[in-house]
Amino acid sequence: MSKPQHGPSALDRLVVGATRRFDLSALLQETIRTLSNLDFEYRHELERLSSSRTDPVLKKQIAESLMIRHRERRQPYVMLVAELQKHLASAATGNLRATG
Repeated sequence: MSKPQHGPSALDRLVVGATRRFDLSALLQETIRTLSNLDFEYRHELERLSSSRTDPVLKKQIAESLMIRHRERRQPYVMLVAELQKHLASAATGNLRATG
C-alpha cells in the first residue's frame, strides 16, 4: 500500500517556485549551525541552573521546562535538515543519471 500523498513541502514550494537558484548545501550548513547554537545555548542555561542556589525541586522543574523548550525550538530545524538532505540526495542521484 502506498502512503497518502500530501501537498509539496514548504521547501519544495520554495525551491520549485524560486526565480533564482538556491544553494541547498549552504542552507543545510546554516541550519546545522543554528542547531548547534541552540544546543550550546541549552547547555549553557543548564550549567547556569546547576550552579544557582535555587531550591532543588524548583531546579528540576526549571530543567524540565528548559528541555521542553529546547526540543520545541529544535524540531523545525531538525525537520528542515532532513528535508534538505532528501533534496540534496535526490539532486545528486539526478546528476549521476544525467552524466552516467
